[in-house]
Amino acid sequence: MIELFFVFLYVGLFTIGGGMVAIPLIQQEVVARGWLTVSEFTTMIGIAQSTPGPIGINVATYVGFERFGVLGALIATVGFVTPSLLIVSFLAGLLRKYRTHALVVNWFYYIKAAVIGLIGYSLVVVAIDTLSISDTVWKLDWKALVFLALMFFIYWLLRKRPWLVIIIGGVLGVFIWYLFPLWGLIQ
Repeated sequence: MIELFFVFLYVGLFTIGGGMVAIPLIQQEVVARGWLTVSEFTTMIGIAQSTPGPIGINVATYVGFERFGVLGALIATVGFVTPSLLIVSFLAGLLRKYRTHALVVNWFYYIKAAVIGLIGYSLVVVAIDTLSISDTVWKLDWKALVFLALMFFIYWLLRKRPWLVIIIGGVLGVFIWYLFPLWGLIQ
Protein backbone atom coordinates (compact mmCIF):
# COMPACT_ATOMS: atom_id res chain seq x y z
CA MET A 1 0.00 0.00 0.00
CA ILE A 2 2.96 2.30 0.50
CA GLU A 3 3.88 1.84 -3.16
CA LEU A 4 0.31 2.77 -4.14
CA PHE A 5 0.54 5.98 -2.11
CA PHE A 6 3.89 6.98 -3.61
CA VAL A 7 2.81 6.17 -7.17
CA PHE A 8 -0.17 8.50 -6.89
CA LEU A 9 1.88 11.09 -4.98
CA TYR A 10 4.28 11.06 -7.96
CA VAL A 11 1.41 11.33 -10.45
CA GLY A 12 -0.19 14.17 -8.51
CA LEU A 13 3.13 16.00 -8.26
CA PHE A 14 3.95 15.88 -11.96
CA THR A 15 0.57 16.51 -13.57
CA ILE A 16 -0.37 20.14 -14.05
CA GLY A 17 -3.60 20.90 -15.85
CA GLY A 18 -6.19 18.57 -14.41
CA GLY A 19 -7.14 14.94 -14.36
CA MET A 20 -7.08 14.39 -18.13
CA VAL A 21 -3.39 15.27 -18.09
CA ALA A 22 -2.79 12.66 -15.39
CA ILE A 23 -4.23 9.82 -17.48
CA PRO A 24 -1.09 9.03 -19.54
CA LEU A 25 1.10 9.04 -16.45
CA ILE A 26 -1.36 6.94 -14.44
CA GLN A 27 -1.62 4.48 -17.33
CA GLN A 28 2.15 4.22 -17.59
CA GLU A 29 2.58 3.59 -13.88
CA VAL A 30 -0.39 1.26 -13.39
CA VAL A 31 0.07 -0.88 -16.50
CA ALA A 32 3.85 -1.16 -16.04
CA ARG A 33 3.31 -2.51 -12.51
CA GLY A 34 0.74 -5.02 -13.76
CA TRP A 35 -2.04 -3.57 -11.62
CA LEU A 36 -4.34 -3.26 -14.65
CA THR A 37 -4.18 -4.20 -18.32
CA VAL A 38 -4.54 -1.54 -21.01
CA SER A 39 -8.07 -2.74 -21.71
CA GLU A 40 -9.04 -2.62 -18.03
CA PHE A 41 -7.52 0.84 -17.78
CA THR A 42 -9.54 2.08 -20.77
CA THR A 43 -12.73 0.68 -19.24
CA MET A 44 -11.84 2.36 -15.98
CA ILE A 45 -11.38 5.70 -17.78
CA GLY A 46 -14.89 5.38 -19.20
CA ILE A 47 -16.30 4.65 -15.76
CA ALA A 48 -14.31 7.46 -14.12
CA GLN A 49 -15.35 9.93 -16.80
CA SER A 50 -19.03 9.14 -16.39
CA THR A 51 -19.08 9.40 -12.60
CA PRO A 52 -19.29 12.74 -10.76
CA GLY A 53 -16.06 14.37 -9.73
CA PRO A 54 -12.63 15.07 -11.23
CA ILE A 55 -11.44 12.26 -13.47
CA GLY A 56 -7.94 12.11 -11.96
CA ILE A 57 -9.29 11.56 -8.47
CA ASN A 58 -11.85 9.06 -9.76
CA VAL A 59 -9.10 7.08 -11.53
CA ALA A 60 -6.86 7.11 -8.46
CA THR A 61 -9.75 5.99 -6.28
CA TYR A 62 -10.68 3.21 -8.71
CA VAL A 63 -7.13 1.88 -9.00
CA GLY A 64 -6.69 1.98 -5.23
CA PHE A 65 -9.98 0.15 -4.74
CA GLU A 66 -9.02 -2.52 -7.30
CA ARG A 67 -5.71 -3.09 -5.50
CA PHE A 68 -6.63 -2.92 -1.79
CA GLY A 69 -10.34 -2.22 -1.40
CA VAL A 70 -11.69 0.82 0.45
CA LEU A 71 -8.41 1.52 2.28
CA GLY A 72 -6.52 1.41 -1.02
CA ALA A 73 -9.01 3.84 -2.57
CA LEU A 74 -8.47 6.25 0.30
CA ILE A 75 -4.67 5.94 0.16
CA ALA A 76 -4.49 6.45 -3.62
CA THR A 77 -6.82 9.44 -3.47
CA VAL A 78 -4.87 11.10 -0.65
CA GLY A 79 -1.62 10.45 -2.51
CA PHE A 80 -3.01 12.03 -5.66
CA VAL A 81 -4.40 15.22 -4.08
CA THR A 82 -1.63 15.92 -1.53
CA PRO A 83 0.85 17.56 -3.96
CA SER A 84 -1.82 19.83 -5.46
CA LEU A 85 -3.05 20.85 -2.04
CA LEU A 86 0.45 21.71 -0.83
CA ILE A 87 1.58 23.45 -4.02
CA VAL A 88 -1.57 25.54 -4.39
CA SER A 89 -1.47 26.48 -0.72
CA PHE A 90 2.14 27.58 -1.06
CA LEU A 91 1.87 29.36 -4.43
CA ALA A 92 -1.55 31.01 -4.10
CA GLY A 93 -0.19 34.17 -2.52
CA LEU A 94 2.68 34.42 -4.99
CA LEU A 95 0.44 33.90 -8.00
CA ARG A 96 -2.02 36.48 -6.73
CA LYS A 97 0.82 38.97 -6.26
CA TYR A 98 2.62 38.31 -9.58
CA ARG A 99 -0.20 37.14 -11.87
CA THR A 100 0.30 40.06 -14.29
CA HIS A 101 4.08 39.73 -14.46
CA ALA A 102 5.31 38.84 -17.97
CA LEU A 103 7.20 35.73 -16.81
CA VAL A 104 4.15 34.31 -15.09
CA VAL A 105 1.83 35.09 -18.03
CA ASN A 106 4.23 33.50 -20.53
CA TRP A 107 4.81 30.50 -18.27
CA PHE A 108 1.07 29.80 -18.32
CA TYR A 109 1.07 29.88 -22.14
CA TYR A 110 3.69 27.12 -22.17
CA ILE A 111 1.82 25.15 -19.52
CA LYS A 112 -1.39 25.38 -21.59
CA ALA A 113 0.44 24.03 -24.65
CA ALA A 114 1.85 21.12 -22.67
CA VAL A 115 -1.56 20.34 -21.18
CA ILE A 116 -3.17 20.28 -24.63
CA GLY A 117 -0.45 17.91 -25.85
CA LEU A 118 -0.94 15.54 -22.93
CA ILE A 119 -4.72 15.54 -23.36
CA GLY A 120 -4.22 14.80 -27.08
CA TYR A 121 -1.93 11.91 -26.17
CA SER A 122 -4.60 10.56 -23.80
CA LEU A 123 -7.16 10.80 -26.58
CA VAL A 124 -4.99 8.84 -29.00
CA VAL A 125 -4.13 6.11 -26.47
CA VAL A 126 -7.74 5.61 -25.40
CA ALA A 127 -9.01 5.79 -29.01
CA ILE A 128 -6.54 3.16 -30.23
CA ASP A 129 -7.49 0.80 -27.42
CA THR A 130 -11.20 1.46 -27.79
CA LEU A 131 -11.31 1.09 -31.57
CA SER A 132 -9.24 -2.11 -31.65
CA ILE A 133 -10.74 -5.56 -31.28
CA SER A 134 -8.10 -7.14 -29.02
CA ASP A 135 -5.13 -6.18 -26.86
CA THR A 136 -2.57 -8.14 -28.89
CA VAL A 137 -3.47 -7.41 -32.53
CA TRP A 138 -4.70 -4.03 -33.70
CA LYS A 139 -7.72 -4.50 -35.92
CA LEU A 140 -10.39 -1.85 -36.33
CA ASP A 141 -13.61 -2.52 -34.45
CA TRP A 142 -16.21 -1.24 -36.91
CA LYS A 143 -18.98 -1.45 -34.34
CA ALA A 144 -17.07 0.95 -32.06
CA LEU A 145 -16.32 3.30 -34.97
CA VAL A 146 -19.99 3.42 -36.02
CA PHE A 147 -20.98 3.99 -32.39
CA LEU A 148 -18.49 6.87 -32.17
CA ALA A 149 -19.87 8.48 -35.34
CA LEU A 150 -23.44 8.02 -34.09
CA MET A 151 -22.58 9.63 -30.76
CA PHE A 152 -20.93 12.59 -32.53
CA PHE A 153 -24.13 13.06 -34.53
CA ILE A 154 -26.32 12.77 -31.40
CA TYR A 155 -24.08 15.26 -29.61
CA TRP A 156 -24.38 17.67 -32.54
CA LEU A 157 -28.18 17.39 -32.39
CA LEU A 158 -28.42 17.69 -28.60
CA ARG A 159 -25.37 19.82 -27.75
CA LYS A 160 -27.40 21.98 -25.38
CA ARG A 161 -28.31 18.90 -23.31
CA PRO A 162 -25.11 16.94 -22.51
CA TRP A 163 -26.85 14.93 -19.79
CA LEU A 164 -29.22 13.54 -22.42
CA VAL A 165 -26.29 12.64 -24.69
CA ILE A 166 -24.69 10.68 -21.82
CA ILE A 167 -27.90 8.78 -21.10
CA ILE A 168 -28.48 7.97 -24.79
CA GLY A 169 -24.85 6.86 -25.13
CA GLY A 170 -25.14 4.58 -22.12
CA VAL A 171 -28.38 3.01 -23.32
CA LEU A 172 -27.05 2.53 -26.86
CA GLY A 173 -23.80 1.09 -25.52
CA VAL A 174 -25.63 -1.45 -23.37
CA PHE A 175 -27.86 -2.38 -26.29
CA ILE A 176 -25.06 -2.69 -28.86
CA TRP A 177 -22.46 -4.50 -26.75
CA TYR A 178 -24.56 -6.51 -24.31
CA LEU A 179 -28.16 -6.99 -25.36
CA PHE A 180 -27.63 -7.28 -29.12
CA PRO A 181 -25.16 -10.20 -28.81
CA LEU A 182 -27.58 -11.94 -26.41
CA TRP A 183 -30.38 -11.47 -28.96
CA GLY A 184 -28.34 -13.57 -31.41
CA LEU A 185 -28.07 -16.34 -28.82
CA ILE A 186 -31.83 -16.38 -28.23
CA GLN A 187 -32.82 -16.79 -31.89
